[in-house]
Amino acid sequence: MTRYACFWVENGEIVAPIENLRFDESLYRCFGESLAALTQFQEFIPEVGTYEHRSLGGVWVPGALLREFTYTL
Repeated sequence: MTRYACFWVENGEIVAPIENLRFDESLYRCFGESLAALTQFQEFIPEVGTYEHRSLGGVWVPGALLREFTYTL
């Protein structure tokens, strides 16, 4: 899953696009019992709102490794 599209992946290869993929997971579970680890580095996620003006900002966040995450097709 990327910011722009969702893909079905098998054996590390993209098999097909997924038209609508939603997740049915709570933040409490993601950052609680499902959280396995956080990366030691951070990535910058820019603010990409473009209505009427360009926003200059964003956040630095670590990656998260989760044990489980529930998707709904």
